[in-house]
Amino acid sequence: MRWWARSRLRTKIFIAFSALLLVVLLATLALTQWVVSRETQRTLNAELLTTGQVFDGLMTERAARLETNSILLASDFALKRVIATHFDPSTYDRATLASAALSYQSRIGVELFWITDEAGVLLANSGVTRQGRRSLAEFSPLKEALESQQAAGAIAEVDGVLFQLVAVPVFGPDVIGFLLLGQPIDDVLAKRLKLATGADISFLTQDRIFASSWPAPARDRSVPAGEHRSALLGAQAAQRTALLTVASERFLALVVPIHAHLAHPLYALVQGSYDKALAPLRALQRQIAAIGTAALLIALLIGVGLARGITSPLQTLVGGMREILRGNLGYRSQIARDDEIGFLAKSFNEMVGGLQEREHIKDTFGRFVSRDVAEAVLSGRVPLGGERREVSILFQDIRGFTSLSEKLDPGALLRLLNQFFTEVVAAVEAEGGVVKQFVGDGVMALFGAPQAHADHPERAVRAALGIVKRLSELNELLGKQGVAPLEIGIGIHSGAVVAGLIGPDNRVEYGVVGDPVNLASRVETLTKDVHATVLVSREISARLGPEFVLGRTATLPVKGKKQPIEVVEVLGLAANASIPLKI
Repeated sequence: MRWWARSRLRTKIFIAFSALLLVVLLATLALTQWVVSRETQRTLNAELLTTGQVFDGLMTERAARLETNSILLASDFALKRVIATHFDPSTYDRATLASAALSYQSRIGVELFWITDEAGVLLANSGVTRQGRRSLAEFSPLKEALESQQAAGAIAEVDGVLFQLVAVPVFGPDVIGFLLLGQPIDDVLAKRLKLATGADISFLTQDRIFASSWPAPARDRSVPAGEHRSALLGAQAAQRTALLTVASERFLALVVPIHAHLAHPLYALVQGSYDKALAPLRALQRQIAAIGTAALLIALLIGVGLARGITSPLQTLVGGMREILRGNLGYRSQIARDDEIGFLAKSFNEMVGGLQEREHIKDTFGRFVSRDVAEAVLSGRVPLGGERREVSILFQDIRGFTSLSEKLDPGALLRLLNQFFTEVVAAVEAEGGVVKQFVGDGVMALFGAPQAHADHPERAVRAALGIVKRLSELNELLGKQGVAPLEIGIGIHSGAVVAGLIGPDNRVEYGVVGDPVNLASRVETLTKDVHATVLVSREISARLGPEFVLGRTATLPVKGKKQPIEVVEVLGLAANASIPLKI
């Protein structure tokens, strides 16, 4: 998430505000979608269940009407006389019986009208053709009527057409025959049911559609087929609704089992288009989305203004902070507000004022002590009780300074010393050292305190070589001014000292005490005796790397020490070892 961390505050506020509003809008739309979908499914489910009940009632009523018409017709005396003619071959006329069947069929308005004898052999028929005196004793519902000698009903297939059938016995007074009446279950019936209920109905088995309210071109597309149909019919043994997708359109379907005498179970599939039912409600969703989008845009504009109101003064403060980082401690914020941002701006100005005062103190302090020492003291890095440090101490002295001071007037002498000390300080600070004090024509410098450096011996020697190099350049300039060249001696020693603030409470200074300080001063004094410019103790030379070129070694007595010390001359760095460093 680096891009987020690097983004401006205004961008973050805008994105967060926009994301919150967008989440609220999407949540509202999702909740609306869920409520609308649930209510639509519940309403459509109730309608389909009602359609199933209407369908059951209609089929029951149809069967009852068929049975009533059949029983009334079986009581007709004229029909009994016609049927009884089959007992006397001399009076039996098949054409007359067929004509009578056609007449009675038209009278009661049925599609199928069959007459059989008392054994179930077909005597006459109309509506659906079955030729000859064929036995229908095993055909339902005639089979049930033969067994019970009472009216029986069933749904069966006749010549590829699905019929709702009723078989009734004709008594005269014994059973002289049977009437078989039927109404087709076809597309006409399905469409009538659709007009009555508003849902599409199909009569089908797993492998065949007998009738449907769907138009023929849309039937194969709207009614599930194959494995989908088998799964739907198998899962809906009871009257429950299911949501299914057929040809990219969603339907809520109700499967109603129908008792029928067929090779496979018969069902009535009642379908209502779920997507069409949702269409009016989707318009509501679009209106909500439009209103929400407009509200989102307005809120975003408000968010932009809000973000700008917050970030504009903050950007001003950020600009002020950049000015401070560039060193412009005179900058002050002009934000005048009474809120939290105003308090922040006021605190910012007070902080900058404190920094300016601190910098002034540091600059003033730095004119009398090293800047590193000033920073260490101001930051509290110098322990009040002192500390033991391993340091390297450098002493430098100008040779023949007494005779030189007699030749120059005081002003010229001070200018000369200041020029020289400027070069000395630059060389010492370049190596992380601290000029501890100026002693007449000499300098005392520390390496390793107050800022610790593990390589303080090498730093001290490099600083000494830097002083020698800078002095050579200064002497060239002095020669042009008619001033005799300066000669110096530098002595360096390393050891453990106690470093800290030294002096009374009202006037202290940072310093180091210990025998290594005195010994470093004695090493500098020995430079005159051996005529060397840079002289170091054995403690220093032992810690110098191969890049330093060493010269003569001597063991000399020193004042204040019972044992002589070993000193080593440093000639320079390996790159310019051939250049003599004697001045």
